[in-house]
Amino acid sequence: KVFRFKRGGLSLLSRFQDMNPGRQIVTEGGPIQENVSKNAKNMEDDPVFSVDGDLAFNWAYSNNGARIVLSGGYLSPADTNDDNTHGLGNHFSCNPLTGENTLPKWAHEIANIQNCDISCARLIIQGTDHGSGSKLISGPVYGNYAIYVSTDATFFPLPGHHLDIEIVVEPKPKFTTSNEL
Repeated sequence: KVFRFKRGGLSLLSRFQDMNPGRQIVTEGGPIQENVSKNAKNMEDDPVFSVDGDLAFNWAYSNNGARIVLSGGYLSPADTNDDNTHGLGNHFSCNPLTGENTLPKWAHEIANIQNCDISCARLIIQGTDHGSGSKLISGPVYGNYAIYVSTDATFFPLPGHHLDIEIVVEPKPKFTTSNEL
């Protein structure tokens, strides 16, 4: 998925450091490009590809946080401790407004989408990159996630293109006018 930031010119570091108050929807209009392999598996609960909407960064809720989530998924209210917002870079029992890691056993990198009624009794995590918290369960790794930031690209090269440190992109409008047809 390719998204357009609401505010350009910021690095991911500066966006991720904006933790207080956090809870920022940082893109608008949903994905401007989406490419999914016809052989893709586990699409029903993938934290990026099974969810619509825009990117949200630093989603703080109670003493929990998720670094990257999508707005089309469940986004816990700020004062709700339900362990039910899932995405990339997750942590329970922390201070999400300062980044203080109070209980490392609850850190988990990639949480699949799981719609629990109140709080998840078991939380399926991709792979083993998680703390020792009793409800964090290792699951299969679906694939790789990568984030690229550009100040001028309007699309991302399709699969099969070789990526380099610098990607030269020719502008490609998302929409054409009737005069251009």
